[in-house]
Amino acid sequence: MMVNFVGEYPRQLDDRGRFILPAKIREKLSGTVYITRSPIDECLNLYTEEEWEAIAAKVRALPTVTDRNAAALQRKLFGKAISCELDKQGRIPLTAELTEYAHMKKDIVLVGVNSKLEIWDSERWKEIDDSIDADAIIEGISKYEINI
Repeated sequence: MMVNFVGEYPRQLDDRGRFILPAKIREKLSGTVYITRSPIDECLNLYTEEEWEAIAAKVRALPTVTDRNAAALQRKLFGKAISCELDKQGRIPLTAELTEYAHMKKDIVLVGVNSKLEIWDSERWKEIDDSIDADAIIEGISKYEINI
C-alpha cells in the first residue's frame, strides 16, 4: 500500500540522535524504513520500504557503469543510507554522519512531501519555507501541467 505523507511535525533529537515519530505517522508504517541524504537539499529523506524498493528498481535500470552522474547518484543515495525498524517507543536513530550532513542540532521538523518525509533542522526548514516563492510554485504547476 502506497503511503502519502502530509503535514509538519516538530520533534527533538535525544542525546543518542533519535527522534520519536508521531503516532499519526507510525500507524502508516510497517517494517523497515530507509533514511538517506536528499540529493538536492541539506535535509534527510525517510522512505517506506515499498517506496525504497520502487526507487531501487529505477536506479537499477540506470547505466551506472557508463554514466558517472548515474553512478554518483547511486553511491550517494544508497551508500549514505540507513535502514531501521522503529523501536517500541516509535523512535528512529540517526547516524552522526546524517545529522551532520543536514546540520541538525536538537530541534527538527518532519515535513510530509507525498511519498516521503523530509527531516530538517528546524531553523533551516523555517528559512527554506519562508523563501519559497509563490511565483515559483505557479511556474511549476504550469510547467508540469498539474491542474489543481
